[in-house]
Amino acid sequence: MDQEQERDSTRGPRRRARRSREDVSGALVDAAAALASERGSGHVTVRDIAARAGVNATFVHRYYGSKQNLMRAAITRAQERLARRIEEVPDIAEGAAAIIHATLWERELIATLTRAALDGVFDDIPAASPAMALLVERFQREAAVRGGRGRHDPRIVVACLSAVAVGYALLGDYIRHGTGLDGDSDDEVEALLLDVLRDIGRLAFPE
Repeated sequence: MDQEQERDSTRGPRRRARRSREDVSGALVDAAAALASERGSGHVTVRDIAARAGVNATFVHRYYGSKQNLMRAAITRAQERLARRIEEVPDIAEGAAAIIHATLWERELIATLTRAALDGVFDDIPAASPAMALLVERFQREAAVRGGRGRHDPRIVVACLSAVAVGYALLGDYIRHGTGLDGDSDDEVEALLLDVLRDIGRLAFPE
């Protein structure tokens, strides 16, 4: 054993590197979203979240005040990701399918909202969706650019697109089996689904 190894052996176990506030906060949000989508928000405790995040439970109250605030933070972060994606789309009629594709990847958000609604927990959360509000705004802007012409109310268009995305994200396997699409790959079915949604976006603004 060389001198450096001897010095290390006398120091005892090395202390864990201190995690930053941002790192701990992000880990808690990730853990809250994952657990809520798996079990339902009413069956997730502060200790469960802290254990999944690998931190002491006191950090939940220190950084967020309550489990409810932490759950809201997890949902808000996912909605902000979707909102950024919506802003990036140059043509909303053509890009509606791409936005729904991004929504399908937010399965934790969708599962969390669904479980919260079914559990009767956080009743005010499903009513507020920055991503959907922004999508409505984008369709309204597009209608204004086209001289106010639009076949359907932008709110109804967004409602239909959102219903498809949420329904397929939650019940994709059931829907594919019921419609005889379970013999096709996930990618094939999703591509066909997005083609239909793209057509819906185009139909909202007839030439």
